[in-house]
This record gives sequence, C-alpha cells and structure tokens, in this order.
Amino acid sequence: MDFFSLAMGMMNLLASNSGLSSVAKNIFDISKTVLVPIMVLVGVGGVFYSIYLGVNMARADSSDKREEAKKRMVNAIIGFVVIFVLVTLMYLFAANADSIFGGIGPDTPNISEEKTA
Repeated sequence: MDFFSLAMGMMNLLASNSGLSSVAKNIFDISKTVLVPIMVLVGVGGVFYSIYLGVNMARADSSDKREEAKKRMVNAIIGFVVIFVLVTLMYLFAANADSIFGGIGPDTPNISEEKTA
C-alpha cells in the first residue's frame, strides 16, 4: 500500500457520512485553543530557565563550570526555539485544516472511484 492510496482512503473515510469529519473538526478546534497556552508556557519557561542558567554561568567558580553552563544555555535556547517552531507549525496546521481538507463533506464524490473511472 502506497502513501497515495492511504491518503485517498482516509479522505474517503472522512467524506463518508460516518461523522468522522465532525470529530476531526472538533479535534482541530480543541488543538487551536490548547496550543496558544502551550506556546506561552514554553516561552515563559524558556525565559526563566535561561535566566537561571545565566546566573549559574555568572556564579561559576572555574572555567570548566562556566563552559558547562554555557553549553547548557546554548542547548536550552536551541531546544526552546525548536519547540516553539514546532508548536507554531502545529497551530498553523490546526488553524488551516478546513482549507487543507476543504473538499471533504457528505456530498463530496468518492475520490478513488473517480480515479479508476
């Protein structure tokens, strides 16, 4: 089974009258409301953790401890940026899910039947 036939099968399942399209819409609506507080929490956590690591770096007694704190700070900043970008992409996907899956509804023809015809 290739990816195209799997995607077409999923789209046909959502297009059927099984009610899955309303479930998918509810999931995307809930994810849009949950992802904004997650972005705020990640941002606030990143700021406080970076401040904590900066204080540890400033209070380090030896150059080894200072280098270790510097590595941890760089890794933390990279991690928070990656998390923020991924959560932003998830939010954009959830916000635009209607336009991505726009043609899916009860009156949408079966896509796999059109392909074989």
